[in-house]
Amino acid sequence: MKTSKVSIIGTGKLGMSMAVAMAKRGCQVIGVDINPESIRKINAGQAPVEETGLQDLLTTFGRRITATDNVEQAVLNSEISFVVVATPSQADGAFSNHQLLPAMERIGCALRRKKVYHIVVITCTVMPGTTDSIIRPLLEKRSGKKCGRDFGLVYNPEFIALGSVIHDFLNPDFVLMGTREEKARKWMERFYARVCENRAPVQTLTPIEAEIGKISLNCYCTMKITFANMIAEVAEAIPGVDASKINRAIGLDKRIGLRYLAPGLGFGGPCFPRDNVAFRVFAERLNITAFLPEAVHTSNRRQAERVVRRVRSILPKGGKVAVLGLSYKPFTPVIEESQALQVAQQLAGTRGLQVAVYDPQALEAARKILPRSVEFKTSMKACLEGADLTILATPWPEFKTIKPSMLERAMRRPALIDCWRCWNPPTGPGKVRYWAVGLGASRT
Repeated sequence: MKTSKVSIIGTGKLGMSMAVAMAKRGCQVIGVDINPESIRKINAGQAPVEETGLQDLLTTFGRRITATDNVEQAVLNSEISFVVVATPSQADGAFSNHQLLPAMERIGCALRRKKVYHIVVITCTVMPGTTDSIIRPLLEKRSGKKCGRDFGLVYNPEFIALGSVIHDFLNPDFVLMGTREEKARKWMERFYARVCENRAPVQTLTPIEAEIGKISLNCYCTMKITFANMIAEVAEAIPGVDASKINRAIGLDKRIGLRYLAPGLGFGGPCFPRDNVAFRVFAERLNITAFLPEAVHTSNRRQAERVVRRVRSILPKGGKVAVLGLSYKPFTPVIEESQALQVAQQLAGTRGLQVAVYDPQALEAARKILPRSVEFKTSMKACLEGADLTILATPWPEFKTIKPSMLERAMRRPALIDCWRCWNPPTGPGKVRYWAVGLGASRT
């Protein structure tokens, strides 16, 4: 089997990134979306969303990608269909299927007309139990066919980060699949052997095991971030103690590891916060109290507040603060659950305080959230002008290039709070006052 024809239902950041990555590896890809403008752009060779490297790959391999709003056409003309629609959080924290189920209905109807074996792959994050208890019977009902005999069903989540989606998809640490069917497993293993650039190992579980594995992996990552921030808070209370050094030391223990073990603002974005909450909701449905996800969630909510309290203790009355960075991480315009944005929001709500903000990509998104009193600047230099304090809130590479002389010239009182330890302050006495998350004493 040499799979070359793939359909992707949903061409958002993940779906579109998967499309260009698969095209790069030789696949013919049909993208399906309900947004006419996205379809028009894809067929014109224009990226419908922002993501690192997306436009370049679309320009190079766009001849292998077409877009349509017709699910049936896509299924009938492909061998594997990846479903990458949004599954937003509901009020109780569980994932919603309100976009997933209509997509599966259409796929099921298309399977009724298909005469050869086809694999349906659920890539979007779902509540554990969804694939077997909801999707499987729905597809069988709409198609009139038998899962495992006439078509395959696989739960196959991706572990990616915005800003590096394409690289992460092509070079995963491992591939996680949940299926009960040997034929589907073999097809997907061959598919990833072709697509992955790094020969990533494949772990095949049952669907519900893979569904639990997806959200539990993210829960573990958030736990490590929260642990690092706990050490940071302790270190800040003791002059001369550096949490970064502590975390780097203990991270050398193979039982712990260095990844995600770094102090900073709390975690944000469209995955980590909601997966952590969803795991707790899933456990509660089993009458289990998941203390750890709840503690992580509560602790994470405090991180922006800790920075804001320090700002208020440092700034002179009626002072001005420059916030550098609003996206939840660098290389993306996404501000969902961004703690940098939360810092700016809380400071903007402080009476008598002026707030200026700058971000290389997230300014327009932030305009819809932050109050009109906030000054939106289109450059780092303009944001620093006249400030009494600068907050380095998102570790964009350009912020690491700030020279002390730049702060001294632009600011009324050169002072900086480094939320990610990405600025390299000069050693010895200087005019710039410096504070950092996890650092137990100010440097001047």
